[in-house]
Amino acid sequence: MSRKNVLLIAALVFGIVLSAFAAGCTATPSGNTGTAGTAEKTVTVVTEEPVEITVFAAASLKGALTDIVNKFMEENKNIKVITNFAGSQTLKTQIQEGADVDIFISANDKQFDPIKDAGLITEKKVLLTNKLAIAVPAENKAGIKELGDLSKEGTLLVIGNKDVPFGQYTRDIIGKYQDDGNEGYVDAFMKNVVSEVDAVDKIKPVLVLGEADGSIVYKSDISKADRKDITLIEIPDKYNVIASYPYGILKANADKDAVKAFEAYLTGDKGTAVLKEYGFDVA
Repeated sequence: MSRKNVLLIAALVFGIVLSAFAAGCTATPSGNTGTAGTAEKTVTVVTEEPVEITVFAAASLKGALTDIVNKFMEENKNIKVITNFAGSQTLKTQIQEGADVDIFISANDKQFDPIKDAGLITEKKVLLTNKLAIAVPAENKAGIKELGDLSKEGTLLVIGNKDVPFGQYTRDIIGKYQDDGNEGYVDAFMKNVVSEVDAVDKIKPVLVLGEADGSIVYKSDISKADRKDITLIEIPDKYNVIASYPYGILKANADKDAVKAFEAYLTGDKGTAVLKEYGFDVA
């Protein structure tokens, strides 16, 4: 091979290597488009799956707690709060049978303490207090004005059964009223009872439809929206019951950051503001 041809081949090889080197230095990163001198960084965004927590709460908290949960989830997109509302005795049984729950809010100590005494709760705390009131249809055809009127013959009453907190409180109230010089009141009252239910939500439609003349419910059960159809009549403090709502975090889930975040929101300014709107007294 002539010296001239050797030099030509060497020049071609050198040119190829130089072009490859230059291309490697100016290549745009995969997935990006750009011009020389304006290289872009590729950012990988990792989306967390929502964390779920479950709250078991007394039925009388349904309105207030639903609002609180919705507001909380708006501010905490990565946390989903699942609620289960029922009579406290039903919730207690479900937990005893192994239901997966993070926070339990009861309407009384009677249904809460067995869960605490079984060692399932980290700490018993009081979330709020509540009072009871007489509830009547807006028309109030029976002319009910106070406790004594609930024992008048022909008055139709729907109340909570003895196993649910507000049903037991109803019995405490009428017992106090009888002991205050109103002999025979309890029997007369109970003769007027046409239905006993296990949750306060079942009372409102009965009153609205006119199937009963009155009931005794938590004052918080009758929301602002309900008051166009149902009227509340206060029960004097000497007969009334101050109902405490204990709550606690289940030990099995006490270390969940999402549970701690929800508890802080529930008991903080935003949560308590909603509870007050619904007529609860915050502990």
